[in-house]
Amino acid sequence: MKKDTLMNLDVKSNLAKLLATENITIQHDNVKTASFDVKNRVLTLPIFKQQSGDVTDMLIAHECAHALWTPYKEWEGITDPELRSYVNVLEDCRIDLLIQAKYPGTVRNYLNGFDILEKKDFFGLFGKDINKDLMIIDKINLRSKSLQRLPFGWSEQDKQWLAKVDTMKTFDDVLTLAKEILDWQKQQVEEMRKLPDFDNHVIAKNYELSDDEDEDESDTESQEDGNSEGNSEEQNNFSNEEADDEKDSNQSGASEKSDEKKEEAKSEGVAQQYGSGSGGDATQRKLLKAVTDDSYTQKSEELLDDKSKGFAYGNLPEPNLKDITSYKEFLKTFATHKSKQNYGNYDVWLRDTFKRFKKDNKKTVNYLVKEFEMKKSAQAYKRASQDKTGIIDPLKLPSYKYSDDIFKRLTIIPDGKNHGMMMLLDWSGSMSDTLMHTVEQLLNLVEFVRKVNIPFEVYFFTSERKYWASNETTETKSFNHKDGDWRFEDFNLVNCFSHRMTKKEFELAGMYMYHMAFYYNASYVYHKHMDSDMWMARNESYGIPGEFYLGNTPLNEALVFCNKLIPMFKEKYGIEKMSFITLTDGGANSFRHTIVDKNDQYGTKQDYDKTAIIQSGKKKMVLEGYGDLTNKLLRFLRTSYDLNNIGFYILKRVRKWDIEKHMPGKDYMQREQQYQKARKQFTKDKALAVNKEGYNKYFLLDGKKLKVENFDLSQATVKKGTSSELKRIFAGSMKNRLVSRVILSKFIEEVA
Repeated sequence: MKKDTLMNLDVKSNLAKLLATENITIQHDNVKTASFDVKNRVLTLPIFKQQSGDVTDMLIAHECAHALWTPYKEWEGITDPELRSYVNVLEDCRIDLLIQAKYPGTVRNYLNGFDILEKKDFFGLFGKDINKDLMIIDKINLRSKSLQRLPFGWSEQDKQWLAKVDTMKTFDDVLTLAKEILDWQKQQVEEMRKLPDFDNHVIAKNYELSDDEDEDESDTESQEDGNSEGNSEEQNNFSNEEADDEKDSNQSGASEKSDEKKEEAKSEGVAQQYGSGSGGDATQRKLLKAVTDDSYTQKSEELLDDKSKGFAYGNLPEPNLKDITSYKEFLKTFATHKSKQNYGNYDVWLRDTFKRFKKDNKKTVNYLVKEFEMKKSAQAYKRASQDKTGIIDPLKLPSYKYSDDIFKRLTIIPDGKNHGMMMLLDWSGSMSDTLMHTVEQLLNLVEFVRKVNIPFEVYFFTSERKYWASNETTETKSFNHKDGDWRFEDFNLVNCFSHRMTKKEFELAGMYMYHMAFYYNASYVYHKHMDSDMWMARNESYGIPGEFYLGNTPLNEALVFCNKLIPMFKEKYGIEKMSFITLTDGGANSFRHTIVDKNDQYGTKQDYDKTAIIQSGKKKMVLEGYGDLTNKLLRFLRTSYDLNNIGFYILKRVRKWDIEKHMPGKDYMQREQQYQKARKQFTKDKALAVNKEGYNKYFLLDGKKLKVENFDLSQATVKKGTSSELKRIFAGSMKNRLVSRVILSKFIEEVA
């Protein structure tokens, strides 16, 4: 779907909402005509070839009038097709007058819209005399649609009907008048049927009331029956005499039945055609209808965009926040799991190793904390302003003769914004070989934000569910799906770190995360690279609870949850500058284009071919291709909650194509120059910022160079008396330590 078309659809949606004077739901689909569901307050508009013009605006105004004034229950209660056709015409007359009176600007749309449609014969008037060839219901329809501009010659009887039409105020008035006109029209048709040339009458032909077609079909059926009987006689080897006797008998019987049918037709008259239900089979009756309305319905297809596949509308489901694994539940689950395992000396080894890791990183993290505070202070002073205090500065008094500025000044330093951070960590199977270094990066980040008192929450997401691991009989659902919601899969969102943790809980959570990273990383380390302690640790590890296993990538589901979590987090802690971080190594699970429909036997309906539109409140997301949902959800979160979206994407292998696809250059030479420059920057910083929809900043990371580096100067070899060499080694080691903490360093750049 082209972007300009989508933009025009949005414009028409806003127009409809303004006309309806309420926040109705607007949908565009490949339907034949506009319609309004007055029960659910959903206006469905066709997708036109031209998304602008008087015809479109006229239809929108007309359907909004239905939204305002047509009662749903009364309209749905009309089951008689004849009465429904008459009520439809009269109700259109009533609500069109109302919408034109309420919004005079729509009168021009109706005038020009009718002229356009009439020239294209949308009402089937070509070759017809509007005064002689139409019933009163169609004259009333055209009178309203043309805004009384057609040259009708009204009879006295017609004027009486028009007077009643003009006095309709309510839907009950419409229903009463429709019944009255319909009954009168049936009587007129009954009188016309007495004419000898009724079948050739122009009214009979225009409204398909002639019996000629039925008689032809009856004759054809009789001939077929006769042929069937003849064939049957030959196949059964009847004698000539028996055949002749049977033929005479059949002819006599057929003649008698034909005479009986003719007499019945004469006696029953129109009752056979327009009976109330007890006078004949309703499916065989010739129904009265408004032919101009039928013609418009058929012709309206010419206005539609036949190349559009339409749209499938669905709402974001309501996430069940109780399904989130809280950090307390995370710690409790691990403690319970450990108590059931035999792990020898592994726990001692893990605690010592984790403690050593924290000690090695402590100095660098503290250095970055100080650097961050200085940057914040520098930015604050940069925004400082000076104001006069109104108090005279004695030192400036000597200059009062040539300067008015003799007052003391006060430097005002604006308060720093209250920062906040929320992070989503990909806990999928493809992360297993880079999980150790990724968790090391994460531990540095959370240690930093904790020290600078930034409120934060870190979640990892996986498809592995609680009830799968524990064999529980009752499963919880991630989403409270209802009819009309897009279906999202159940998953596990685990709150692994939080600023709300006590120091003990924070240390324990860090050790468990380090343990899980080591557990998976050990499977990808060659035996020759493992010392005896690591070898023992891998064999004696107490493993991982099943609900925390690596699974697939329910990133989209996690983002839907964040649509609830982020505003709650910002409001609770008064966050002014919110950083939202995603760290993944691949795309999210595919979107299945499945909408919840409890009336369907499978409980869902699927629209794979249509363009998916996801609605959340007043906003909507139009998915323009495979994998577009993640981008749209991120943009939705960013614009809704004023986020600084930071994305980190881990590349397992840095191939040329992975970088080049983000280059905006058009020709080969330009793209090649951009690639060479980007590759050089990537090697230097271990990260490359590229453009990505939905993100403020999106960084590519080299998965093979994520290891956090530390440097011990006591182990460095320095020649005696060469202070410059010592300075160079120190500067180089500090640079490597900062660059290696790529996630933390980029985060600081964005929030400082």
